Amino acid sequence: MRLLHCFRIHASAEKEALVVAVVWHIEIAPEAGDAFERLYGADGEWTALSRRSRSFLGSSFLKDLAHPERYLLIEYWSEMLVYEKHLADLGAEVQSLEEERARLVVRMEAMGVFSALDVPDRVGPTWSRRSG
Repeated sequence: MRLLHCFRIHASAEKEALVVAVVWHIEIAPEAGDAFERLYGADGEWTALSRRSRSFLGSSFLKDLAHPERYLLIEYWSEMLVYEKHLADLGAEVQSLEEERARLVVRMEAMGVFSALDVPDRVGPTWSRRSG
């Protein structure tokens, strides 16, 4: 699922945002939790692929305590155009991970692209920052 195909982003709004947060709502199949969390966690394959982009700043990966099959994924990017180019340049690898994700996910909805406010200057348990 490509985000910019889901949303029209106003060009001037994109230029104004110093950090954009791409927000996804994800529902997984029962019993898929461990595999899904490995895929998207701080040390997961999806995060490792994202870290290869100079525009990727980190992510927050949240699990709903009341509904354990429901997650929010928030990816922080410095430039949306580089984000889309990153996905296109790594097309085969992205497709492979999307196929793996499809086996685990029941529903994935792009919630939107937001301007990130109060971005932390630190790394924490839910803030996966690119090293180096």
